[in-house]
Amino acid sequence: MRRVCPSLTELQAFEAAARHSSFTLAAKDLHVTQGAVSKQVRSLEHFLGAELFERVRQRLVLTDAGRRYLARVQPSLAEIEAASVELMARQGRGGTLHIASLPTLGAKWLIPRLPQFFARHPEVTLEFVPHAQGYDFARPDLDAAIRFGDGIWPGSLADYMIGREVLPVCRPGLLAGEPGGMAASPATLLRYPLLHHTTVPEAWSDWLSALGVDAREAWGGARFDQFSLLTQAAVSGLGIALIPRCLIEEELALGALVVAHPARVLSRKGYYLCYPEQKQHLPALQTFRAWVMEGVDVVA
Repeated sequence: MRRVCPSLTELQAFEAAARHSSFTLAAKDLHVTQGAVSKQVRSLEHFLGAELFERVRQRLVLTDAGRRYLARVQPSLAEIEAASVELMARQGRGGTLHIASLPTLGAKWLIPRLPQFFARHPEVTLEFVPHAQGYDFARPDLDAAIRFGDGIWPGSLADYMIGREVLPVCRPGLLAGEPGGMAASPATLLRYPLLHHTTVPEAWSDWLSALGVDAREAWGGARFDQFSLLTQAAVSGLGIALIPRCLIEEELALGALVVAHPARVLSRKGYYLCYPEQKQHLPALQTFRAWVMEGVDVVA
């Protein structure tokens, strides 16, 4: 099926003329004659059946149609250029993986491990898309995302990475009145303020119930929308927090946090590498996925 699309030369001429508001400056930019740019723009206007420019005081000004058209085609031209430069630089090997990551896991777990990844795979470039932009895999600039949840998201495949092993932790000395500075039983923790993550409000209830403790009193306490804030709250002595072990290894090693009770309970939620099915064969994604899965948690 033939696509309804003008030539790339016409689009480049139009974009350059719009950017410079001049056929002459566009010609210098494209290293062609002013007449060639003018001809390509006229040809594009004929193809589209609409005027894209008007002359105002010997200066090119976009029409309303031209402004709308430029807003749609300019990003696409930039994407084509970026893809071409990337392919030329990589000669078809590796490539760039556009990925979004939750900030706390990125800072505490992923980034410290990336030197190892790049040492093994210098042919792959990771480009982090702002987490705030969400996980819309219909966007061309998002190939994969690290998400927190139960692993079920419509429109994407998900591979468990890490994070289901959670620990109740607090500042050293908070449980000083307990024998050995650690809660004698899980139920003992209910005598202290419990700190919660807004995304996992059921975490304490699940943890205590799994250990046979009545969890009706476990829902009260301060709530935080990021694990980094929850960690800092525990370090500051605000109470006891349930946090994935992978996010607090440094704090435990430095003694900023201690384990309040040693019971091992797996959370229902963790961190997953997610990607759309149509992109699962991207070389850069396959390489990154294989590396991530090497160190995946054993959660059985």
